[in-house]
Amino acid sequence: MANSGRRAAALTVCLTAVALIAPSSSSAAGCANADLSPQNADEVAQAETATRCLVNRERRKRHMRGLRFNRNLHKSSQWQANDMVEHAYFDHQRSGGPSFAGRITRFGYSRKANGYTLGENLAYSSNPGATPREMVAMWMDSPGHRANILRRGFREQAVAAVLVDGDAIGGDYDGAGPVAIYVNQFGTRY
Repeated sequence: MANSGRRAAALTVCLTAVALIAPSSSSAAGCANADLSPQNADEVAQAETATRCLVNRERRKRHMRGLRFNRNLHKSSQWQANDMVEHAYFDHQRSGGPSFAGRITRFGYSRKANGYTLGENLAYSSNPGATPREMVAMWMDSPGHRANILRRGFREQAVAAVLVDGDAIGGDYDGAGPVAIYVNQFGTRY
């Protein structure tokens, strides 16, 4: 979607719905850096933390429990963000790539679980619009993404972000200039 000369996109179809798998056997109300447009690796880490905080703030405004950080989901989110950059696509799965559930479970998320529920939100925006506040606002304005953020059954989340020059990698990012890509994954193991 276009917004005041900057390009922003948020995927609203595909796997914004939940995958249920049962195996066979600046500060915004306490969210530091909510308005940070990351420019380097340290700021990317701060933006990831702020995005998780803002997601939890949306949940708490609705009297829901916050989501805990999960290291395995973070590894999977980071892998997905880097894969989208390496292959110049913006989607939950690239052609010929691992499935949504497959790539999350490969990082051990489902280990020792009888089943799990997964969700994922993606977004990217050109700087300076790539702030955590802008990313969460885009997701909250999209029914599928909003459903993931507010799904009562989710207990854990992780956010990964990467900075790239969209013009240099081309593909879905061609003409976007410098962009920040965010991957927010959600899960519950039972």
